[in-house]
Amino acid sequence: MPRTLLEALNPAQESAVEHGEGPLLILAGAGTGKTRTITRRVAYLVQARGVPASRILAITFTNKAAREMRSRIREWVPDTGMWVGTFHATCARMLRMDPEPIGRSRDFTIQDEDDRKRLIRSIIKDLGWDPTVFKPRPMQTMISSWKRRRMEPAAAAEEAALYGMKEERAAVVYERYQRQLAKQDALDFDDLLGKGLELVNLDAQGARRWTRRFDHVLVDEYQDTNEIQYLLVKALAAEHLNLAVCGDPDQSIYRWRGADIQNILDFEHDFPGTEVVRLEQNYRSVRNVLKAAQAVIRHNRSRKEKDLVTEREDGPPLTVQDSPDEEMEALTVAQKVREWVRAGTPQKEIAVFYRTNACSRPLEGAFTRLQLPYQVVGGLSFFERREIKDLLAYGRMLVNPRDDVAVERILNVPPRAIGKTTIERLRAYAGEFDEGLLPVMRRSEVREALGARAKKAINGFLALYVNLSDRSAKAEDALRATIDRTGYRRYAEALGDTEDVDRLENIDELLAFASEYDERSDGGLRGFLEEVALLTDHDRWEEGAQRVSLMTVHTAKGLEFDRVAVVGLEEGLFPHVRALEDPDGLEEERRLFYVALTRAREELFLSHSRLRFRTGAPGPQTGSRFLDEIPEMLLAGESEEDVLPEQTVEEGGSSDFAAEDWVQHRSFGVGRVEKVIGSGINQRVVVRFEEEDDARHLLVAYAPLEKLE
Repeated sequence: MPRTLLEALNPAQESAVEHGEGPLLILAGAGTGKTRTITRRVAYLVQARGVPASRILAITFTNKAAREMRSRIREWVPDTGMWVGTFHATCARMLRMDPEPIGRSRDFTIQDEDDRKRLIRSIIKDLGWDPTVFKPRPMQTMISSWKRRRMEPAAAAEEAALYGMKEERAAVVYERYQRQLAKQDALDFDDLLGKGLELVNLDAQGARRWTRRFDHVLVDEYQDTNEIQYLLVKALAAEHLNLAVCGDPDQSIYRWRGADIQNILDFEHDFPGTEVVRLEQNYRSVRNVLKAAQAVIRHNRSRKEKDLVTEREDGPPLTVQDSPDEEMEALTVAQKVREWVRAGTPQKEIAVFYRTNACSRPLEGAFTRLQLPYQVVGGLSFFERREIKDLLAYGRMLVNPRDDVAVERILNVPPRAIGKTTIERLRAYAGEFDEGLLPVMRRSEVREALGARAKKAINGFLALYVNLSDRSAKAEDALRATIDRTGYRRYAEALGDTEDVDRLENIDELLAFASEYDERSDGGLRGFLEEVALLTDHDRWEEGAQRVSLMTVHTAKGLEFDRVAVVGLEEGLFPHVRALEDPDGLEEERRLFYVALTRAREELFLSHSRLRFRTGAPGPQTGSRFLDEIPEMLLAGESEEDVLPEQTVEEGGSSDFAAEDWVQHRSFGVGRVEKVIGSGINQRVVVRFEEEDDARHLLVAYAPLEKLE
């Protein structure tokens, strides 16, 4: 084995790379070089252990991470059929290869969130219900939850009967929704995982096509796996138990979409004989950033202890900014960013994080005022724009003529005299003949039943479909032919530009993207559509753009920047109000804050506001408890009373408090004073109330406190 394979690895990384047979758990702290470790391990398996590259499966969570992993592996191992991709892409590949057992064809299409919403809305209307009362999005959420828990419509209906009318109606929609997906030869994102597991589980009947397909399975970001992903990985590795997972319980932040932190916490129990390797040498952040992050995360109980160390310098202290309102907070952050830029930090190396997307509005206004280039990551993406969705719908129809969601979207786009009444009649005929929209339009009796104008328009649409079907081998050719044959450029130009977006420029960008895909892949139009459908917010982020990135902390996972600002650090916002009464939820919010801190290489700027416009009206805010958990010695020169958060501003209060005093608060009840900070108008007291686990910092001049005898 060439010695270069182990060069530049620390002892812990070497141990993980050279692990032999059996289960391996790599506990990789933030910035500890886990991607290097995983990719070197793959190379080691091929070069030193003689494992055929095609017998190795490496799974991660984002296309960006998968591309990086694939690129690094190629430095050591030629691309000879190795499987490297996200969970969804891996399942999609398996299902394309073996679709019959799950009732689909190789040409099945993948419906995105907008497609799901459209289909659910149409089902609601077909049932005669008002979609403004029984809204599609809540039903979509319930259906997704049922699928993640592997509940078929019948089981979902039984569960829904225990709750109420909305749940019961959602279960009715779920049953019809699944029937429609099967009829349209389509799958949604949840189905990719669920049907992938179903396919692997069918091996128990004797085929063993997938459970014996791989000799080694490697999984990155294992702390983010949900039940289906856990079962899928377990089944794929059951024959040999050569399962290597890498992750960090301290960065498990996706419980809301089904991730189960117990998958990584219980790994040694689930896979006896596991070797555990801890990666603790941090190569990313300065010492002050690491100290702050570790001080915060140690307040959590559900974790595996790690002690991140670095050979880097201390770096600047963290700054905590207290602003009077959210507009001033945004302006202050923008001014800080301008200061960083003027000091020489490239704009692409600066990011501003927030807990919810609503926080981006004042930031965008402030950045515009100061003429700072920025990009909002995770907002309306390129592939969600109207003109792009239209052209991709044409492509989906060419690949899968049974995709009614796509057909209905572009049946009258550009306008061709096929109105809503005609479309409703076609849908009725589709139900009567139990066919899709396109097949039913081919029936002469259906066309004859329409008016002369509608009949002519339908005939024209069918001729267009036949013409375009001959051009679907290459993605760019198919899209360019669609644009030309439909006159879509003229249509898009007539729509006009919105929000400074040039629709014609977007069309050209889509063609360029398709051309780039054709150059590196022979997947054709079908492969291109699948790649687009599986894109995540990370993939939509223009990494090299010289603009400051604004994004939620969830979106920031896996990224890193020289300088990071985090805004909205207030109780009820970060940690979010939904987590305050749930210990598990609060721990996840703390992990989210830990992720935010550890994205920074050089410097952190933390901000909270005393007044924020929430729930329809402005209201006073209290600084986040997470700020209290950062040691004072790491903060930028402010006194404790400058950086500790305030409680809600209310009239009342007395100034004659001392440690050990018992006090009564109007909302929090009885508590004992632990500490008195400062004096005069800014005096604060730290109080531990009987009904709460964590102490609260209260501004004496305003908090409704009474001293008890």
